[in-house]
Amino acid sequence: MPHRFDIPAATISGLYRVIDRIGNLGPGAGFLRAPWSDEESLAMQHIESAALAAGLTSRRDPVGNLIIETPGMFAEWVETGSHMDTVPGGGNFDGTAGVVAGLAAITAIFQRPLPLQRGLRLRIWRGEESSTFGTVSAGSRAALGLLDPAVLTRTYQNRTLAEAITSQGGNPGAIRAGLPLISLNELDGIVAHIELHIEQGSILEQGNFDLGIVTGIRGSSRRWVHLEGAFDHSGATPMGTTWRRDANLAMAYMQVRLDQLLSEAITAGADLVQTVGVVNASRDLNDSIAKIYNNAVSKVSGYAYFSHEVRGCNSLEVHNFSQDACDVIRQTAAEFGITVEIDEFSVVEGIPALDHGLQQLLNDCCHAHDASTTSLASGAWHDVAALHRFQRNNGSSIAVGMLFVPCRSGISHSPDEYTSPEQLALGASVLASALASLACHLADSSLHHTVHTL
Repeated sequence: MPHRFDIPAATISGLYRVIDRIGNLGPGAGFLRAPWSDEESLAMQHIESAALAAGLTSRRDPVGNLIIETPGMFAEWVETGSHMDTVPGGGNFDGTAGVVAGLAAITAIFQRPLPLQRGLRLRIWRGEESSTFGTVSAGSRAALGLLDPAVLTRTYQNRTLAEAITSQGGNPGAIRAGLPLISLNELDGIVAHIELHIEQGSILEQGNFDLGIVTGIRGSSRRWVHLEGAFDHSGATPMGTTWRRDANLAMAYMQVRLDQLLSEAITAGADLVQTVGVVNASRDLNDSIAKIYNNAVSKVSGYAYFSHEVRGCNSLEVHNFSQDACDVIRQTAAEFGITVEIDEFSVVEGIPALDHGLQQLLNDCCHAHDASTTSLASGAWHDVAALHRFQRNNGSSIAVGMLFVPCRSGISHSPDEYTSPEQLALGASVLASALASLACHLADSSLHHTVHTL
């Protein structure tokens, strides 16, 4: 039976009291703690101070990821972690909730006289968000030697990523070396890593579930679709494809047909989502493609573009649907006499299944806390995915799991992002129960297929 913890909501509120001020842009404007910024560093320092005050230890890796640990020498470790950077104008719970809950959970375990046979570790990753330097999970991927050194030249607010890392005391040369910043001995000793995160969707709230157990993580396939038609007078040019090569009209038909295509795929059993997020409105593209400004109220549109994204846990399913979608786009373009160019700019493979033993453990811990739960895939990417992808020298991967807490109305990456202290306290309590079970070897039977292959 898992240990039960009852972490008070006041503990969560107390840790948030300082964080609520760091990177706060003002009423209704949200937060900005950019990767490797003073604000991200201050938030991490606050967590470090609280951890040290609780009797835990701290250290940093060469790029500035913060590691909090229970004192003592252990051959094996049980981990949790998340990030504290935000998107511009985002909320204060994406990532940060997992850090706060993780510290509260480890502190609660440490304060009990439990027979820990494994150490407990909280990793606070730098730079998970991609909205600044254009790369996701930069800190965790750098720590694992998985980050492409080319991203060091990308800029945000007139500063390269390399300069940002240096400004916060990190060493970008460690990324250029392309080697893991975590020692091989330390990597081999990680028994499991569980990340708590807000759902960033509304399945939990709408289903009235207290918590969610994540089954897999959706990857993505992204492309720009450029459409070239012909500019003509809107009044003098007759209707119909004989006379008009209307790029905007063709684009509208494409979007409707793509939606129909996905509906058919879902009916056939596919687990996919699809989004057209940008239509003729990318600042970067508009700066380089001046002809977009030749569109006018009194003209038949001669040029248009849109973004197209497909997400799913199964990479083959995503690939196959993306190919079908591109076929629909090309067929529709031909029907309207439009020239089409499709530029795929990003492919991130999804994770079909997180560790089944950890899913069962989290389910047992939820029941021990009388918390209602459901299983669901994560639509967003997370640092835990980088850990899942990493292959150790013996060919094994790190067992990873995720626990979701609800967020109000499913809103995230917004000033309206919110999860209550009570919801986070329950999540932290269940997380503590799972971590304690692993640290005391109580969960080894459910993790037999994972733990004994390390």
